[in-house]
Amino acid sequence: MWPEVATDFGALEPGWITAKALFADKAAIAEYLDYEGSFHAGTDRKTCAAAMMADYSYMLSMATVPLFAGFAIVPDLSPAHVALKFYTTPLEHDGLSFEVRRAHVRFLSPAFFRGANGPAEEVLCDLYRRAIETHFDPLVKRLHGATGLSRSALWRLVADSIAGRFLDAGRRFDRLEPAKASAMTILKSPGSPLDNRQLHYFDLTVTDGGRREISRTFRARGGCCRYYTVEGGALCSTCVLNNPGKRDEQLRRGMRRRLGMTADTSSGAD
Repeated sequence: MWPEVATDFGALEPGWITAKALFADKAAIAEYLDYEGSFHAGTDRKTCAAAMMADYSYMLSMATVPLFAGFAIVPDLSPAHVALKFYTTPLEHDGLSFEVRRAHVRFLSPAFFRGANGPAEEVLCDLYRRAIETHFDPLVKRLHGATGLSRSALWRLVADSIAGRFLDAGRRFDRLEPAKASAMTILKSPGSPLDNRQLHYFDLTVTDGGRREISRTFRARGGCCRYYTVEGGALCSTCVLNNPGKRDEQLRRGMRRRLGMTADTSSGAD
């Protein structure tokens, strides 16, 4: 359903690397950080670490959140039992084309926890949270040691990614409210490194040309990708550092643009 991060179950094969091996390879981590810094001259190492964590957590959460939200499945996410096959693909953004790094994911362990006729929802949420913490803990330590970016900043990026993918999956499976509830149960567990008070969901409403109210749910980030520190960069609209009033107006403008494009397209088709 999300071919960008194709996900399967099987054995480790040539061309694949376990997450454990990747996290332990200082040279591979340094190369990954260099790659993240290649898009903007003068990118500092902390920003490279933030970008790497954002990219990696996007891929891992894209491989796992739909399983949870759509099928009540939690795989074994021990770094030794998760394999990755990296590739590059073109990405269009703001009229520019980039080659970005992505990875397909393979689960190597047959240990899958199922929610149907199995663990209750709160138990499944706890299993997923602990699986995520187990997977990311060595990467957080590695990136903190290599770049000095704080552990809490790195964990916030992981939580942001998971929260975002629960929105994606909730919309895809027409289970938005249950998906949001699961995400908050997972990400707001007291004492978890994923827990921060800034991360939450919120709704905004605009009115289209026919005076019909259109609402959409957004994720307010608890973390920052540090894009504002690069030349020509800026704060993301939902960044934890952005003013909520400014954030909401930026998002409403984006909603109105999409509504306007939809109206123009419909008019042309008629």
